[in-house]
Amino acid sequence: MNGSNLLFVIILSSVIIYMSILESYAVTNSIKINEIEFNPSELNEETQWIEIYNNDNKLVDLSGWLIKSSASQRTETIPDGLVIEPRNYLVVSIPTLSLDYKNESIVLLNPDSVEADRTPILSDTADDNHTWQRFPNGIDNDADSDWSFRKSTFSVTNGFPDIIPNFTTSEPIFIDQKGNKISTSNSGQMVGVKSEIVNMLSDEITFAYIIQIKDEENFPIFISWFEHIPLQQNHTIKPVIFWLGEESGDFVVEIFIWRSMDIPEPFTSVKSGLLRITG
Repeated sequence: MNGSNLLFVIILSSVIIYMSILESYAVTNSIKINEIEFNPSELNEETQWIEIYNNDNKLVDLSGWLIKSSASQRTETIPDGLVIEPRNYLVVSIPTLSLDYKNESIVLLNPDSVEADRTPILSDTADDNHTWQRFPNGIDNDADSDWSFRKSTFSVTNGFPDIIPNFTTSEPIFIDQKGNKISTSNSGQMVGVKSEIVNMLSDEITFAYIIQIKDEENFPIFISWFEHIPLQQNHTIKPVIFWLGEESGDFVVEIFIWRSMDIPEPFTSVKSGLLRITG
């Protein structure tokens, strides 16, 4: 092998190793401790458990991952064969008293002992079915405020808060490419879906603007979004997403305002309107 070929092999190997490291890091970063039962009720006194959430679109094998108690330094290994589906949950049972219920922080590590997640210092002196949870579900701002002590939601979403008051969105407004308001359109024409979003809160809010269109059989045929839209306090914004209506019919257009695509916490109720496309 000559020098140039050897150099190519070395560079290619380096790229493959680097990409592998990046992929491993991405997977590790998407796995979160989502809920913890430190102090079960008397009926379940031997079942401490931790719920893990996969905030990714790939299945992840958790075999050999580690759950570590910061208080006692005890470590539990997740058994072989446990996998977690995309955007799904896995509950891991913990032996009795492996986790302290006062001033405890839990660390989740991958099989290479790389830290994937860590909780703040938490205490659970209530001998009941309440647990520490990320709320809204899956939120991770590296803040103590990500966590809330609430009624257990074992192996399902922790939910989201009620609709935000003083943050509103209008029903869908349909426009043509010149910005004129319309109620019907011809097939083959672009139709804009606009909404008037008003922030009357005291803080800026960042959100995702999502449009879904369903056909006459209530089947979704189009979805699109803008994400990370900032809206300052006491301001209004009117985002528009265009759709090409290629077939005639009556279509239901829905507008969703979420915290983000990763955290589908609704900021407003779903708004919908009917759009007619003629031949």
